[in-house]
Amino acid sequence: MENNEQEAPIDCAVCLISIDTDDVITADYGDPLCENCAVICERCDIVGSINDEFHTVDNNNWCGSCTGNNAYWCEYCEEYNSRGTSYIVDRRESWCIDCTSNAYYCDLCDEYNADGCDNCIDNCDDDGNRIIHDYSYRPDAIFHSTDKNERLFFGIEIEVESGRTYTVQESAAFAHGLEALDLAYLKSDGSLDDGFEIVTHPMSHDFFKNEATELWDTLEKLRSWYKVKAWDTRTCGLHIHISRTGFTNGVHMHNFLNLIYSNQTFYETMAGRSSSQWAKFDDVEIRNYDRRNDGTPIRDEYDNLVIKTTRSFKNKLQSFHGDRYSAVNTNNRETLEIRIFRGSVNGETIKSQIDLAHASVEYTRTLNSNAVIAGALLVENFITYIELNQELYPELCTRIAKLIPSVGLTRQNVSI
Repeated sequence: MENNEQEAPIDCAVCLISIDTDDVITADYGDPLCENCAVICERCDIVGSINDEFHTVDNNNWCGSCTGNNAYWCEYCEEYNSRGTSYIVDRRESWCIDCTSNAYYCDLCDEYNADGCDNCIDNCDDDGNRIIHDYSYRPDAIFHSTDKNERLFFGIEIEVESGRTYTVQESAAFAHGLEALDLAYLKSDGSLDDGFEIVTHPMSHDFFKNEATELWDTLEKLRSWYKVKAWDTRTCGLHIHISRTGFTNGVHMHNFLNLIYSNQTFYETMAGRSSSQWAKFDDVEIRNYDRRNDGTPIRDEYDNLVIKTTRSFKNKLQSFHGDRYSAVNTNNRETLEIRIFRGSVNGETIKSQIDLAHASVEYTRTLNSNAVIAGALLVENFITYIELNQELYPELCTRIAKLIPSVGLTRQNVSI
């Protein structure tokens, strides 16, 4: 005999309405629920009721356990989220990422404030970003070139001291505009009394000379308007970094260093200073090694002999150890750093120093041992090369013409 009796309806444990057996949703703890009273956690899939602890997290339903262990409460918008919060110092509150975008981050003290950082306001811009970064600050390099295949880049570090007219904060606030242009940024330097260091991003020689207009305009206004000082100080220097990728090979790099160390008087005259503390030439041994065809040692008129590659000198090139205060610092992984230059904010002088660095690299690019033995590293031959490329190095040629008498050379000494 068939049983035609239907199963009795079941009452919802929350709203007590009757539910057909096929429509019952059973909570994890066993209670029957209707579809209007059942809630499923969209993180762990646990089933509960509307009377249980559930929260909206990123517009999803989460149970109390998932919320407590994995969600964050924003005290500004008063909502839960799964991405985290940041502490807002001046409000003493934790805000979600979206709300934190309305606060100001101070790079100097590494804090968020709703109304800007009062402690560091003199070194932060209107958005709370630090103007003068720590000495250890190393942003990702932004390369600038007029040739997409360029491999030879230069980066300059220009140390300046504030003048009497404006404070260091006021001068730095003006120079800070270079950071927004991705041309340079400012750093502190312990060797300075009351100044900062302008560090450019890597640029090709052509870009520096012909495209970096905003950089040169900024330096000129720092000099003429803000009266910052560099040349007439005991603290400031100018360093030029040269990308290692710009050298053809180890021989090229060696000849480049050989040229500089063999002609100390010339390079120091062009640099505007000599410094046994910050740009030493005496950490590389110079010996009577290479000779002319008649057996006499190669000398220039300053009694500089061509460098013999001693074991210690090879180690300076092949490893990253040694004195970082050498005339050319070889300790950096990506660059060689020429440290010999006197500080300056004069655009023409700085361009001449970039010219000198570029010319030193390009002149030694194709030199072989025979050329070196024949005297290619003599300063007069290097000057001849520069003069033959006057259109490429106009500022350097002008500086040489001005300073050549002080190093004992005349036009008659230079065959052009």
